[in-house]
Amino acid sequence: MSGQAMDIKLLDRSYRVMCPDGQESALREAARQLDERLADTKTATKLTNVEQIAVMAALNLCHEWIQSRQEQAEYTAALEDKIRLLQATIEKAMGEKRGSSNTN
Repeated sequence: MSGQAMDIKLLDRSYRVMCPDGQESALREAARQLDERLADTKTATKLTNVEQIAVMAALNLCHEWIQSRQEQAEYTAALEDKIRLLQATIEKAMGEKRGSSNTN
């Protein structure tokens, strides 16, 4: 995998990370959002230890991700139910149409 080293800043600390070619802007945006989350976590928890702040932010992000996956699964299941209902309605209508055309 080719890439380049990039410097990012999180909680006023610089980190050098490898970034795949073409993903520089995505990494910058991810770092910006993570820095924002870390700062929010620091403010909300009053923690000062960077490791503790990072762990709390990671736990919050994972929790949100799990909730999002669950919501997506529920949404997908609801859509599948609607599709099955629609398919059954179409099949019933097609069956009724065939039945009425056969009697003529």
